Amino acid sequence: MVLSTSTASGKSLAYQVPILQSVLADPKARALMMFPTKALGRDQVEALRTMASGIEGTPVGVAVYDGDTPPDERRAARRKAHVIATNPDMLHRGMLPHHEGWASVLAGLRYVVLDELHTYRGIFGAHVANVLRRLLRLCAHYGSSPTFVASSATIANPDELFMRLTGRPATRPPELLDASGAPSGPRTTIVLNPKVVDPLTGVRRDAVKVTRAVSTVLREASVPTLVFCRTRKAVELLTRYMQDDARADRRAGKAGKGSSPSAIRGYRGGYLPDRRREVESALRTGEATLVAATNALELGIDIGGIDAVVLSGYPGTRAATVQRLGRAGRRQSPALGVVCLNSSPLDQFVAADASFLWGKPPEHARVDPDNPDVLLPHLRCAAHEQAFVGSDLETVWSGLPGDDLRDGLEYLTEHGALVRAGEGELAVYTAQGGEDPSAAVEIRGPIEENFTVIDQPTGDVLAEVDFEDAPLYLHPGAIYTVEGRTHEVVDLQWEPRKAYVRHVDADYYTEAISNTNVRVIDPELDVASDGSSADGVQAPRAGQGLAHLMRQVPGFKKIRFGTHENIGFGPIALPDLELHTVAAYWAVPDPPALDGEDTPGAHDPVQRAATALAVAHALRHVAAMVLMCDTGDLGHVLTAGHPGSWGPVIKLSRKPSPDAVLHAASQPYIVLYDRNPGGAGLASAAHDLGLSLLERAQTVVSSCGCEQGCPTCMGASSDEAWEVSRGAVVSVFEAMRARLVAGQAHA
Repeated sequence: MVLSTSTASGKSLAYQVPILQSVLADPKARALMMFPTKALGRDQVEALRTMASGIEGTPVGVAVYDGDTPPDERRAARRKAHVIATNPDMLHRGMLPHHEGWASVLAGLRYVVLDELHTYRGIFGAHVANVLRRLLRLCAHYGSSPTFVASSATIANPDELFMRLTGRPATRPPELLDASGAPSGPRTTIVLNPKVVDPLTGVRRDAVKVTRAVSTVLREASVPTLVFCRTRKAVELLTRYMQDDARADRRAGKAGKGSSPSAIRGYRGGYLPDRRREVESALRTGEATLVAATNALELGIDIGGIDAVVLSGYPGTRAATVQRLGRAGRRQSPALGVVCLNSSPLDQFVAADASFLWGKPPEHARVDPDNPDVLLPHLRCAAHEQAFVGSDLETVWSGLPGDDLRDGLEYLTEHGALVRAGEGELAVYTAQGGEDPSAAVEIRGPIEENFTVIDQPTGDVLAEVDFEDAPLYLHPGAIYTVEGRTHEVVDLQWEPRKAYVRHVDADYYTEAISNTNVRVIDPELDVASDGSSADGVQAPRAGQGLAHLMRQVPGFKKIRFGTHENIGFGPIALPDLELHTVAAYWAVPDPPALDGEDTPGAHDPVQRAATALAVAHALRHVAAMVLMCDTGDLGHVLTAGHPGSWGPVIKLSRKPSPDAVLHAASQPYIVLYDRNPGGAGLASAAHDLGLSLLERAQTVVSSCGCEQGCPTCMGASSDEAWEVSRGAVVSVFEAMRARLVAGQAHA
């Protein structure tokens, strides 16, 4: 069963009641609830414990099994708990490799709950799907066949995603409940486009300032409000500004709950668990009337009654917009949503036609569990958990034919990861060596140790920062803010992963300057060359190879609070972040459409750059769609003249940098790379699609419902200064296909 309804529509209750009923009917029955985050799992456990405490008779044990669970509680969860809340990471590494200790749980498993189903997409979703395959295989071994129940935010294909994740065949689609019967009041949504402050460039008033003004109105009216910001820095800025405004009100003698600085909180990744739970509790009890948050509060954590939601900028997808705005509204009370746009092309596209947010269905969530780069490591993990037997291969791996499973096991055997005894149906595949291979399989991508932020005078731990973000936020001289309180980084110890800070009353914040570039370092050509350049070097049409990504953080800016004026610079001397992965590339030819006399801007390099950027955007999105991954699993750049040249990374939903435009105007190559270190097979698969990928991308652009091209089909590269012709983009794809065919014929 799949429940795909709005926030606060009773999805949790729909699976909590059957779980409790099954335990009351059979004390040996067990249920496993899987949540994408630890915070969400603990929130749901508290709700279920409260419900179970009111039941007379058989006590129902509800336990948490995650990375924060102490050893004694872990043992108790295995022995006594009827319902266990966990996450994919702990299921992958903590439970399945040690299934003998979980034998009674697996034998009695009646229900498996997949909460927030929509988060299991892309490469992460593919890993989760294979973790579930391993779970089902062990359930069959212990004699159980659990029922899956999933809850999802509003996406276009919740039932399809459910089938891909659980391996359920298309002939047995799940029951989909997507109509909510929960009471709801009137809902008003305002799309607010800030005024233009620079007519020459078209720049509009800063979205943070507009969000501050909107939030002030709601704060002064004591309306419980949740403000979603797109970045952690924006959360801290808004929290500080709103607290400053509340203090100013206090000094002016204004009374009211909204004038208390303590009622304004921040919520983002990096906060310690105790602080996050404190903010969640303050929201539920009403102590916090305004909270600025990242998407960390987008998921279904119980935050009580919120009457208004403000979005600082378009989130990037319709699904995320619906999910965040849906956090407001309680029973039949009215709810308000305000979308404060910014100057980016994507936001301005929404401003020009706000029906885009509701006139089309939400985006699809895609996943490919059979991606060999994901599947094979999990087969090795599964063989370590329990040997594969040739006669059982048709039934022991959900959604994968027995012949394909055998091919995968044989591949692992040939490469020394498994050992085979016997042949055919008598074959037995076991893991090579005694070490648990799950420790080497990162289902969320490679994880480096976080940096700990320590208050220097007291030694208290204030927060944690991801390894990749440390150069951006924890460089010496940085201003690190926690819920509006500013600290200066006085010492960053790279190897121990520690940053020491001291409290300062700074009137500015810092913003690191980051440059990320990619190049192909080992191009493999598979088609004939286009011809010789002036120096006789052959220029390939397409190919694939190893890629090198490098991020440099050379310095930082000091920006004054309030005015956002630049008041100084500083250098940063920290190691560069390097990543080696796999990439595919295609030359972008001069399309016939640009050579015609009737084509506006035919020889304008800016227009040529805009066209190339639009082609690259379409190719990346269509590749993600065809490969059933998330667009965030792939990255793309445009390099000038050769795929081996460095090219700046182009971020989705943002206007390309001047360097990216310069590369796009100079006989560019589109480089599509895997964002996972070492590659996840995506770029190589995109390259192998060849003509079919180019044809699909051309069809998507030419058949889009927009009139002249839009950020959905051609990206955020176009704005009022350089309109991209959809006909020119289609012509580029036609030329790329023709030259690829010609190259293959020549080869």
